[in-house]
Amino acid sequence: MSGVLTQQQLEDLSERHQAYQYQAESLAQQINMVKLTIRDVETALTTITALKDEPAGQETLVPVGFGSFVKATLTSTDTVVVGVGAGVSVEKNVEDAKVFLDKKKEELSKYLEQLNGTITKLGQELQNIQKLVQKHQQAQHAQQPMRAQ
Repeated sequence: MSGVLTQQQLEDLSERHQAYQYQAESLAQQINMVKLTIRDVETALTTITALKDEPAGQETLVPVGFGSFVKATLTSTDTVVVGVGAGVSVEKNVEDAKVFLDKKKEELSKYLEQLNGTITKLGQELQNIQKLVQKHQQAQHAQQPMRAQ
């Protein structure tokens, strides 16, 4: 594209810019949700690891989120009930639960990487549009005749 853009090209760039901004905002929200989910998985792993060696009948504090805990008496630390998706939970032994959660964390981390890559590309596209518009404005300004004062 040359320095001067047509009105239609400017409108198209404006629409694209706005669409990219909405996409970037949506991706930023998704990134935050994935990060929160990864933290939840890490909390579960930490809790499972801490509780696995506790004896049955032991009173302990169990995290329930947002820095809050509930007192509970352990009846068994041999198994863990793990959410597997779609509101379904299954009972697993401690090691299988840790393997499952580690795999989930790895999948979420890869997805987070993809989201970060996509938002970076969108940021680059937004910058490209801004450069084109700036170049257009400079070309428009250069074409204007100087006025006597």
